[in-house]
Amino acid sequence: MDISNQIKTRREAMGLSQEQLAEKLYVSRQTISNWERDKTYPDVQSLLMLSILFDTSIDTLVKGDVTVMEEVVERDHKRMGTRMLWLAVLMLALLALSFTLMLSPALDWMESTWGSDAAYTISAMPAVIGLVVAVIIDNIKRKNDLVTYKEILAFVNGDANIERDPQALPRRGWAAQHRLAYDLLTFFVAALIGGALGYIAWGMLH
Repeated sequence: MDISNQIKTRREAMGLSQEQLAEKLYVSRQTISNWERDKTYPDVQSLLMLSILFDTSIDTLVKGDVTVMEEVVERDHKRMGTRMLWLAVLMLALLALSFTLMLSPALDWMESTWGSDAAYTISAMPAVIGLVVAVIIDNIKRKNDLVTYKEILAFVNGDANIERDPQALPRRGWAAQHRLAYDLLTFFVAALIGGALGYIAWGMLH
């Protein structure tokens, strides 16, 4: 990247060491070293501070790097989409495992071997872990402003330009002003419904 050379050249022209430049930008010396070796890229705030310090424009600093930056963003976007997909698969597998343990003869075997408390704890553990995974997935959705299934599917497929629905419930009214509270409420309602259905199924089979 051109910006790595620019940072090093302009820093040396000002007679600054990496540590001195780091102090002016409120970052670590290792961060400056990583920038100059193309290992990482300055964030927007750092780019702004660099442009002021070097008395140049951000456009000049990132000239020749725009294409590379777009490729990095697109690659990170696809990686996050793939991660979200695998987390969803893991969550469903854990929930399925928990229900299978509770509804199969394995529960009776565990009860006779280790007692009821241990049997139910072991059977419920995958579901608890699945709920933790669900929270991680919800956090990804919130950070990337994903609401509808269409948006989530586009994100998982690595689409760079996701067409978002402005009329989706979390983007209007009370939900839009209290997005975190809305997401938590939705999550707990879903968890209660899932737990109730599981309890009913367990009661019917026992």
